[in-house]
Amino acid sequence: MGAVEKVNVAVIGGGPAGAIVAQETAKEGLRTVLFERAPNAPLRCAGLISMRAAEELGVPEDLILEEIHGGVVHGPKGNEVALTAPEAKAVVIDRQRFDAHLRERARTAGAAVLEGASAFGWDGEVLHTSVGEFRPEILVGADGAVSSVARWAGLPEPREILVAYQAEIDARPRYPGHVEVFLGRDIAPGFFAWAIPAGEVLRVGLATTEKGHGLLLFQSFIAKKFPNLRVLSTSGGLIPIGPPTPTSIERVFLVGDAAAQVKPITGGGLYYGGRAAALLGRLIVAGNPREYEQRWREWIGREIEFGLRARRGFLSLSDNELDFLVSLLEDRALSAFLLERGDMDYPSRLIPELRRSPHLWPLGFKILKALGGLSRLQDFL
Repeated sequence: MGAVEKVNVAVIGGGPAGAIVAQETAKEGLRTVLFERAPNAPLRCAGLISMRAAEELGVPEDLILEEIHGGVVHGPKGNEVALTAPEAKAVVIDRQRFDAHLRERARTAGAAVLEGASAFGWDGEVLHTSVGEFRPEILVGADGAVSSVARWAGLPEPREILVAYQAEIDARPRYPGHVEVFLGRDIAPGFFAWAIPAGEVLRVGLATTEKGHGLLLFQSFIAKKFPNLRVLSTSGGLIPIGPPTPTSIERVFLVGDAAAQVKPITGGGLYYGGRAAALLGRLIVAGNPREYEQRWREWIGREIEFGLRARRGFLSLSDNELDFLVSLLEDRALSAFLLERGDMDYPSRLIPELRRSPHLWPLGFKILKALGGLSRLQDFL
């Protein structure tokens, strides 16, 4: 048996969150090792992020595949509404190349980036891997929704885990510059389906709470909405919803999907996870990693809780009610308000904006009446 290598920080998982932690610690001289089991794994992300996220995470211009100006929402019963802004609201990025870019940034900063290497156990002191044994002062789990690091440390799982499937299809978008969202319990029970333009291909996916039927639902969706189109690749993954409590213990810290730092409304985790990773890295360098739990929750904890309440309300809606809400998006004042004031990273900010927009209050009362009155708000509280 070889000698146990001592390191300051070991990071399990070389996606964006793990790579950012590794970069932050390595650039300040901490001996950091980053393990990425499958650097060439199939794409498991739609790659849709806000303009803010692209800037703050440092996405290179050549990794941006599309600019997104709006969306087309398909209701369960046939209502279809398009929302279009004059300026780009989001971008679609090449996630595989971006992940590789972030790992290279970590390597340049001084981290040992071990691609194709797996960690398979931790006894509280020694990390057992396919390339030897390590004794880290800090162990970071950035290894996804079903985190091995969390299991080794006895940390709880996310509150909910969705199953998701996505294909890249050889097709041009039906609505250039727009994301399509498909709602309905027959299509994607518990969540939604999507179609996102990504350069020369269309990314078509679906997430659901129906884990045992997810693949069948996905195949049915593709056959119904995108028939006779050539599927170039297909992948599956998991989306964690609702962070566990806690996400750290002693010298072990979870980040990104492992900590369910994900938007409950959309399932997107790149921005929250990336920002939390940078925070964790800086706190490790400063010698204050135990502040991580409190600090990340102060930043996005309330936003995630708002998203969980909104999700609870969404799950309570029937298909008829969903279709009714989609039809209301045809109201020009409402659509303009959403496009101008909506924030895909911080959706709760829409509530105070709505309070300052009395011209929309009559529409709000109409919605409440149609959905059963004020008592229905309990579904969202």
